[in-house]
Amino acid sequence: MTYHGKINFSSENYAGVHQQIMDALAKANFGSAPSYGNDTYTKETVALFKQHFGEDIDVYFAFNGTGANNFGIGSVTEKFSSIFCTEVAHLLVDESTAPETFIGCRMYPVDHVDGKIVLADLKSKIKRFGDVHHPQPKVISLTQPTEYGTVYTLDELKAIKQVCTDNGMLLHVDGARFFNAAVFLNATLKQISADAGVDILTLGGTKSGLMFGEAVIFFNTDKPGSHKYNLKRSMQLASKNRFIAVQFDTLLRGGLWKEVAEHSNKLAILLKNSLANIPAITFTQPVETNAVFVTLPAKVYDKTQEFSSFYEWNEEKNEYRLMISFNTTEEEIKVFVDKLRLLIAQTT
Repeated sequence: MTYHGKINFSSENYAGVHQQIMDALAKANFGSAPSYGNDTYTKETVALFKQHFGEDIDVYFAFNGTGANNFGIGSVTEKFSSIFCTEVAHLLVDESTAPETFIGCRMYPVDHVDGKIVLADLKSKIKRFGDVHHPQPKVISLTQPTEYGTVYTLDELKAIKQVCTDNGMLLHVDGARFFNAAVFLNATLKQISADAGVDILTLGGTKSGLMFGEAVIFFNTDKPGSHKYNLKRSMQLASKNRFIAVQFDTLLRGGLWKEVAEHSNKLAILLKNSLANIPAITFTQPVETNAVFVTLPAKVYDKTQEFSSFYEWNEEKNEYRLMISFNTTEEEIKVFVDKLRLLIAQTT
């Protein structure tokens, strides 16, 4: 549960594999099975996805989040299309030039508040339909929860979907931590995807305790089964696909996804409440899922890295991000807060 002796608040990607997931991988490793998703594990997992997200879906599996986003969006766009997302979206900021290279579309940043798309700015930037000199608006991509850990409400999702409908566009959701959003909203997975009008969902698995693997769901597709060709073209078709599928099966079948999300959301609140007693610390974002954003006094961060690990988010504001993982413990939070309190007292 530690990173070289440090308490991990950097990322869920630092965490190991959930034991139930590891057990499922070991079980799937017995004997042989057909390749490229033609195995029983994959077929049963797809059926399970339909129980949670609705019958009218296509489900595909990918190796990682960047590949999943590129495959999902690239399957519904043309090279002359444009994509709209917030100026802090992972798709725009942290996927290098992968979207431009593999999707080949123009990306337009949109203003945000607490990581959420500002509707007025979005509407003002969707224009010039039919103009051969301008990229044609095709996809609105939002992150749920956002890069700040905040969550779009059902009404906010439907408002953005309405913009899509009014302009003949599609709604993509980057759901690396989608399960945390569902728990915060006390909603089913279907309510915040199919029922909210989502067209493509990139569903994260790694940040919920998987060893590797993401899923891409297409809702109400007019070409069922056709996206498999783009999956291969995107270099995301796994030969031993059962090892991705069985992990998602384990997440969905017994409610492990909810257990993991409830744990990490709950401990984020615990971390916030524990830090709130330190006057030198301020919170820059609401704590709605498993992310806590704080400002720290100057010169404190470097010393915290001796016993913990977390990222600097905004150097100019001395803002930092602390993420809770499935294996974060209450004891780790207590130790971290006690050490941080002492460090701040000695430094300021």
